[in-house]
Amino acid sequence: MWARKTVAASLTAPIYAFLLACGVVILQPPVSGGSSDTVNGLLMLTAAYLAISFPAIVTYGVLTSVFSDWLARRMSKRFEPFVSFGLHIGFGMVLLWLSVGASVLYWIIDCYLTHKGRRFETTQAWSSLVIPVGVVVTAFGIVYLIGVIQDTMQRFYG
Repeated sequence: MWARKTVAASLTAPIYAFLLACGVVILQPPVSGGSSDTVNGLLMLTAAYLAISFPAIVTYGVLTSVFSDWLARRMSKRFEPFVSFGLHIGFGMVLLWLSVGASVLYWIIDCYLTHKGRRFETTQAWSSLVIPVGVVVTAFGIVYLIGVIQDTMQRFYG
């Protein structure tokens, strides 16, 4: 169970960071800098939110999810998913709306992995931790490349 929960956290963190960054970028008025500034902002916010949220999701999220599922299994089989969902939301209320979204997404991904019946080994769980790190490195790399291309274009045509 711990391995599946760790994999779920590794998948939840980048998805949630991207969705949160999209929400911030979409709610702001358009910037005159063009689409490259929007892409840069989206990628930088995704990387920043991921760097902040991933440690919390992989520690607090996994621990409270294991506890929630343990407690839900003590209830009637018919109410187990509802109890688990309610406890995930309850533990997710630690930062109000900001963390509730992450806890709901985590619960959905974990239920999906459980429904698929996928068994994860400990090495797969440890390997899954590379996903958020890879997303951060890729986001910063793309922002850097956009900057290099903009500078090159400006030197040739500006």
